[in-house]
Amino acid sequence: MAIELPPPPPPPNGQVLALLAALSNPNPTDHSRHALALQARDDALSSSPEGYGDLCRNFCRVLGCPSPQNIPLSELESFHNSDREMFQRCCGWIPEVVAAGDGGAASPTDEDLAQRRRSGTVMWNTLRQMAGLLLKNALVTPPLPK
Repeated sequence: MAIELPPPPPPPNGQVLALLAALSNPNPTDHSRHALALQARDDALSSSPEGYGDLCRNFCRVLGCPSPQNIPLSELESFHNSDREMFQRCCGWIPEVVAAGDGGAASPTDEDLAQRRRSGTVMWNTLRQMAGLLLKNALVTPPLPK
């Protein structure tokens, strides 16, 4: 008897990726952006039970997504439009992103793509860790509804 595994969870949406990127941004001079991201997180968690559930589900989806290659291009575009620098750090190695990228610029070498992939994987896992931390915090101490 063959064991059937459940299907993988759907990919996270680009808005959650943008929120995680803003909260993960190590730039100490951009305090206002970090404060806005914290406020957006709190608002999403406390707006309604549906908003709380949706954000927690999306945090789970980020945790369950081993690579940004599994995310539809439309959601990656939403992430790209919100934080281009973090997007390039996490997803700049994906072939579809590279192909759509630099226009007439010279194509990156295989070595350059391998380096981008290594550093992108580290940054992607950083976003996944942030999602796990925020999910744990949301489940341990759910916010009071407004």
